[in-house]
Amino acid sequence: MAVRYWQHPAEASIRSMDEKEETGSLHIYTDGSKTEKGVGSGIVIFESGQHIKSIQCWLNKKFTNNQAEQLAILAALQYIEKTHRTDKKSQYTRPVK
Repeated sequence: MAVRYWQHPAEASIRSMDEKEETGSLHIYTDGSKTEKGVGSGIVIFESGQHIKSIQCWLNKKFTNNQAEQLAILAALQYIEKTHRTDKKSQYTRPVK
């Protein structure tokens, strides 16, 4: 689906993590942070409603908060590229076997 057709986040419905997920659904949450203690990025991955992986990394203190956020998104995209492929006949993403 082209980016211009994506739903704006302000219009998205919010669901509880307790709600039943479709089999094979993939949800990835990203975050970046900068405090006086340091700079870091992280991602958390859920598949079919089950937590399957968390990735955290500490960054050089020269990184900005925005750069940390962008690196978390990049790590999520790299994870998807390495572990999933898009079936061209459907809109769903399935694990590579």
